[in-house]
Amino acid sequence: MRTLQTQVKLRRLIRSSSEAFSRLRWQPSERRMADAIVDRLLGLAAEVRESWAEDALSGRPGEALRAFVAESLRTAELAITGAAQEGSDLELLRQDFERAALPLEVFLRGLDAEPALQRSA
Repeated sequence: MRTLQTQVKLRRLIRSSSEAFSRLRWQPSERRMADAIVDRLLGLAAEVRESWAEDALSGRPGEALRAFVAESLRTAELAITGAAQEGSDLELLRQDFERAALPLEVFLRGLDAEPALQRSA
């Protein structure tokens, strides 16, 4: 299954989220821009979701794989959304985001490697 497009978009989301959580946490003046930052990150997350939908159509992953990706993206989106709430624990939200997004990135890389593994077996 080819997931390179989804991986690229997910990496962009991970990088942008890391920068955003850091800015919001360490630069209090950025808090007033939280809604705009969150909107941008949610837009990137939507691109990841759309890209995965396209990849899933061509690769037809099993239900368990689809569920894992859907739950990971949902958790990442909830963490992003929480950053806009006044008084939110940005470090906890960053951790929640990373616990969802980083394993997803590794998982998608594994899906790309799967055909090569099948050929060598």
